[in-house]
Amino acid sequence: MSPAAEQWEEVLTTRFALGEGRSAVRAAAVFSADAGFFATAGREGEGGHQHFRPAPGAGNGPAPDASYLAELEALWTRGGETASPPALRLADADWYRESLERITDAVTGTELDLVLLRDGDRAMWAVRTRRGICVFALVDGAAPDHSDEARSLTLDFDSFLVGQGY
Repeated sequence: MSPAAEQWEEVLTTRFALGEGRSAVRAAAVFSADAGFFATAGREGEGGHQHFRPAPGAGNGPAPDASYLAELEALWTRGGETASPPALRLADADWYRESLERITDAVTGTELDLVLLRDGDRAMWAVRTRRGICVFALVDGAAPDHSDEARSLTLDFDSFLVGQGY
């Protein structure tokens, strides 16, 4: 693991440890097209990687394959009203995009793409920086406060990444 990946994993783990009570966020991960999911953390010391495994053959090594990258890229593309929502297959689950927002980071002023993904009653937020780094936060349930906590974590960690030059 590279020093940057170790640092990011440590920051994710620390974010979980600093929360009061049991976090609604089950796991979080950082993804890049070059490295795949390279930093993960789970609540209460649980490993986070099992929640973010791409489908077999979809980039389990250092470089994700083209079809997986195309699925991921589709999440950030605006579709027509009649188009079916883009989906991403992670850890044997099909995550469908529920919403897509373009927001401005309050700290850095950079524009970010933020998506809410759903798999049944589970939710996951993902944010993408301009340099193609994505942050994912998996929520235990679909309660609004749980979703807000995950959204906050993705944006906080994205601000950290942007501060590091990503």
